[in-house]
Amino acid sequence: MDSHWILLIDPFKNLLNTYRMILEEENYCIDTALNTKDAHSLFDKRPYSAILMEYIPPFEHLQGLIRWMKEKSPEIYILMVTNAAVDETTYEKLFEIGVDDFILKPYSPQKIIAHIKKGLRQREVTSKVQDLESLNLLDPISREMEGLVFNKIFLNRYLRQEIKRAKRHRHSFSILLTQIPAKERAGEPSVRFYGELSKLIRRFIREEDVVAKNNGEIALLLPETDQMGSKALGGRLSHLIRNHPPFQYDDLYHGMAQILSFQYFTYPDPFDLPEPLAAAVEDLKKEYPHH
Repeated sequence: MDSHWILLIDPFKNLLNTYRMILEEENYCIDTALNTKDAHSLFDKRPYSAILMEYIPPFEHLQGLIRWMKEKSPEIYILMVTNAAVDETTYEKLFEIGVDDFILKPYSPQKIIAHIKKGLRQREVTSKVQDLESLNLLDPISREMEGLVFNKIFLNRYLRQEIKRAKRHRHSFSILLTQIPAKERAGEPSVRFYGELSKLIRRFIREEDVVAKNNGEIALLLPETDQMGSKALGGRLSHLIRNHPPFQYDDLYHGMAQILSFQYFTYPDPFDLPEPLAAAVEDLKKEYPHH
C-alpha cells in the first residue's frame, strides 16, 4: 500500500519536529508548514491524506484555509490540536467548516497516532463509497456507516463471478439470506433498522465477505466458506441480532429482530436460489448443470 502523506501545520518548529518524529516512526510521509500561507503553497503541490494542525488565530484566516482544503479534497481528514481556550461557538464552527476531529493539549503521542489511524480508515471508506457510488453499485445505507453495503446490481454481478471462481478453483462459496416480512418493510423505521442491522453484520464478518441489500433481503456472500462455516456464522449473527441493545429497547425493532432468520446456500452443493437471485445465474446452469 502507498504511504500516506500528512501535512503538519504549527507556528512552533519544535512542535512540528515532534509531530514529524512521531508520525515518521509510523511510516507516514510528512510535510510541515509554519503558517497558513505555507500550507496553501504545499497543498497545491501534492495530495494529502490527513492534516494535523494547531488552532492558529485569527479564526477568519483559519476558516478560509480549512474551507479551501475541503473543497479541493473533500475526503481529507483534518485533526486540530490546541491548548487555547476555544469558546463553544468557535468549536461548533470549526466542525461546520470541515474539521473532523479535535484534541486538547496535553496529549500523548499514542493519542495522536490513534486519531490519525482512525481518520485514515474513515478516509479510505469515504473514498471507496465515492468510487462505488459513481458506478451506482452501493445501497444508500453505506452513506450512514463505516462499511460498504452493495445494491442488487452489484449483488447479481458478484454472485455470477463468485460462482464461476468457485468452480474454477474448486472451493466452496456460501450465501446467507435474511428477510424482513413485507408488511414490516415500509417507512423510516425500517430504513433505520436495516442500517443498524447492516452495521452490526459488517462488524462481525471478514473483510472479504460482501454485504448487499436486495429489496427486502440482506445477502451475505462468503467466499471460500463451506456449509458448516456458513451455518456457524449464521448462528452467531442470529444470537448477536436478537441481543443487540438497540434492538432490545425498541418494541418495533425488537419484533423485527426476533423474526429474522437465515437461509443457507452453499456451492458446490446443489441449491435453488430464490428469485430474483436465481434469474441472475440462470444461464450458468448450462455451463454448470449440477446447480
